[in-house]
Amino acid sequence: MSIYEMKPEEKHLIETVIEFAEREIRPVASELEHKDEYPAEIVERMKELGLFGLLIPEEYEGAGINLVTYSGIIEEITKVWMSVAGIINSHTIMAYLVTHNGTEAQKKKYLPLFASGEKRGGVALTEPNAGTDLQG
Repeated sequence: MSIYEMKPEEKHLIETVIEFAEREIRPVASELEHKDEYPAEIVERMKELGLFGLLIPEEYEGAGINLVTYSGIIEEITKVWMSVAGIINSHTIMAYLVTHNGTEAQKKKYLPLFASGEKRGGVALTEPNAGTDLQG
């Protein structure tokens, strides 16, 4: 599926993310990146926009979008600031695992919390000189 085959609501979602990224991420990205500061206000807005529940099925209060649309959204955020896309992607990896491998009880308990951004996943790596060096 290409962007040209997307449904109008999928295109609208990507357009909304483009506007958000340009209006709210681009003006502060360089400063926050150079300060090595977590973009807390941006993350709160991403929660409001439902970006933490993009791939979570609607039955668990997510958006239930397809991977092509998700990829388009991540691409647009990455064009403005890669670190913000990483916040969503690391969370989505965890939510995806629960969606596809969790028990029904786990899905009902966790997926709505993940979709709202109330609970979020991340990536844990080892420290430099002892395994994975994320900064390197």
